[in-house]
Amino acid sequence: MEHINRAKRIRGAVAAAVLTVGAVAGGALAAAGPASAAGYDCPGGVFCGYDGVDRTGSMFVQVDDNCVLHDISNAGLGDRLVSYWDRTGKTVDVLNWNGKRWELLAHVPDSHRATLPVYAQNKADALKVCA
Repeated sequence: MEHINRAKRIRGAVAAAVLTVGAVAGGALAAAGPASAAGYDCPGGVFCGYDGVDRTGSMFVQVDDNCVLHDISNAGLGDRLVSYWDRTGKTVDVLNWNGKRWELLAHVPDSHRATLPVYAQNKADALKVCA
């Protein structure tokens, strides 16, 4: 009987550990999702994009400072960018795919934070760092 009770305690401990790991992993995933823009919450070294004017709404995209084209549309984040803060230390081009080629929507210097012009809002499909 003692052997059965010990086995139940071990299974209970294993189940609790699995639930704890699952909760921690779930929390990490939630933290990686869109963050609410509370003022200037963009960490250094990245470009932050928001779906509201003046960096309000959700911060839905962060791209690093590697000199590459970040295709945010392929990540399911296209056509949402309204405002931004460039903290990459580099210039960033905001681009739209028009079906044939990339077209420039905005040329963003380092440390610049603003709302895109109305004609460029909700059109960005890529961000090119080191433009």
